[in-house]
Amino acid sequence: MKKLSLLLCMSALVMSSFAQLPGGTYAPAFTGYEINKTTGSIITNNPIVLYDLTDAGYTVYMDVFATWCGPCWSFHTGGYLENLYAQYGPTGTNEVRVLAIEGSNGNYASLSGTGPDAGGSATQGNWLNGVEYPVIPLKMAPNTTQFDNDYAIAYFPTVYMVCPNRLVYEVGQQNTAGLYAAKSTCPQFDNTQANNALILSSGGLDATYYCSCSANPTVDLQNVGSATLTSATLTINFDGQTSTYDWTGSLGTYEKATVTLPQITSSVDGEHTYTVTVSTVNGVADPDTSWNTQTATFNVAISPSSSAIDEDFSNGIPSTWSNSDGLLETYNLNGSHGNAVVFTAYNYDNGTIAELNLPFENLSTLTNPVLVFELAHKRYSSNYSERLRVLYSTNCGATWQSLYSKSGNNLATTTGTTTSSYIPTDAQWRDEIIDLSGITDNDDVIIKFEFRSGWGNNVWIDNVKVMNGTGIEEIANDVNVYPNPATDMINITTPDNVLRVEIFNMQGQLVKAESGEVNTISVKDLANGIYTLKLTTDNGSSVHKIVKK
Repeated sequence: MKKLSLLLCMSALVMSSFAQLPGGTYAPAFTGYEINKTTGSIITNNPIVLYDLTDAGYTVYMDVFATWCGPCWSFHTGGYLENLYAQYGPTGTNEVRVLAIEGSNGNYASLSGTGPDAGGSATQGNWLNGVEYPVIPLKMAPNTTQFDNDYAIAYFPTVYMVCPNRLVYEVGQQNTAGLYAAKSTCPQFDNTQANNALILSSGGLDATYYCSCSANPTVDLQNVGSATLTSATLTINFDGQTSTYDWTGSLGTYEKATVTLPQITSSVDGEHTYTVTVSTVNGVADPDTSWNTQTATFNVAISPSSSAIDEDFSNGIPSTWSNSDGLLETYNLNGSHGNAVVFTAYNYDNGTIAELNLPFENLSTLTNPVLVFELAHKRYSSNYSERLRVLYSTNCGATWQSLYSKSGNNLATTTGTTTSSYIPTDAQWRDEIIDLSGITDNDDVIIKFEFRSGWGNNVWIDNVKVMNGTGIEEIANDVNVYPNPATDMINITTPDNVLRVEIFNMQGQLVKAESGEVNTISVKDLANGIYTLKLTTDNGSSVHKIVKK
């Protein structure tokens, strides 16, 4: 069973997708019946209706667990939800409600810790002792397992938070303070008003536009008033210029719609700001201005830079680097690498793609340019394979061509596998070198990393450089690589002790390597073309472009 870790247990159900509900999804309706913690019978005369709780203004936390799940038990015995309920529930500040939902084969025996569940799996202990909030076993009638499908339960435990406006977010296994802090994600609004609307989110804007910008922004508009929302005026501020947009439609209470706003264009370099505010609702001023405004920022890159790129991500991913959908993040490894970029394929669905675009670049000013970066990846198992590609575009991102592609064992920088979320050590990184000399005639090049999840394990990159090939030499003494072009053999002379010689093709793939005191290396078996030779000595490393003819 994949990803049985200290963090979560996989559901035994067969799922077509491993994704939980995306944050901000409209929570499906749910009615459940709790178990009597003393007798084991189901209390049928007091149904728990999710929308009744949210409509009353409560934020609802739902812990979906299995009685056989070890990580579920660890989270449960931490007492975080019990403390949340005690501090902020009915006997506390009365802001939240908590529901424990057994989503596997839980019965009274497994919930009380006296026997196996209905499927024969051993229980982790007594799940009812000391618990004041409702416990709802889905396999005990009149409860049904429809909840599993509606809420896309892929692993245990899954901890959801449903806001008073019926939007749901996965908040994970946090302590009491973290769970309560997640409540700030929920919009704050006056639910006593007849006419009241929120703007929940904005979309339709990329992080960066190249050469020019033409986009159709969107916002999610939600009715939180008791009257049907039939019209709203949205005030738009784009780079200091104000306009309005009149929306018409029909939204019942808590219904929402995605509104496509007028197209915007720009040909000005730099960061731009786009703000949308609800001004009027059903022809009257919105009486509650909470959550009435959403602001988005994006970059427009018109003029490519001629500067070499040298980024160690010590301050995170720069705003001039386009991080698609925010799927990439930086993490402090507290070693020689410090901050590095990670694609957490361990948590992402099979097929999830994230992109990281480098700044718009003029390569025509560089001599024999190369892209150099450090890579770290360890496989989950041979059944799961991530892929990393490096692509480039010379037509402002309209089409892309491949420079480099690695996956599976070729991508891995260390042997073996791990079923834990992979964090590299200093010794598990590998230098990757890609020759860019084939595209030096272009003064408007976009280079991007494309990560593709196989739902295996994390992929890391760091210390990304685009620079002259000779510029990355770290050897103080002379190095001579000859003849160049070569047909059979390459000779290497250096006053330092050679440790390793590696040859990479234009796709960044290692095609030949020799270790030890190497002074010649055969290229006879290589196809004609351009290659990169990396020489590592006891005094540093250098990179050289070679040609096989």
